[in-house]
Amino acid sequence: MSSPWAVAVFVAAAALSLGASAVLVVRLERVGARLGLSEALLGLVAALAADTPEVTSAVTALAHGQHDVGTGVVLGSNVFNLAALIGLGAVVAGGKSDRLRPGDQRPC
Repeated sequence: MSSPWAVAVFVAAAALSLGASAVLVVRLERVGARLGLSEALLGLVAALAADTPEVTSAVTALAHGQHDVGTGVVLGSNVFNLAALIGLGAVVAGGKSDRLRPGDQRPC
């Protein structure tokens, strides 16, 4: 596959993914409002929907006897998710810390 074609396919897939996620959020909010579900439960449902491809890949690999691939999918996705959350948290916090540095005084 040539580079321009690969870039075009990637951009189209990213746009489709973002559009689908926006639709998912809107639909979940509507369902939550109609059924009186909490935001925490809706967040859990959204998280399960986001993890479905990884779970499907791992189960398929295990069903075909490719235990190394299944293990790699599970470990890799979890490591990436943790690293992304920690990194995103650091970006949002802007490098700020609540810790006192030597010489700082506690506020009263």
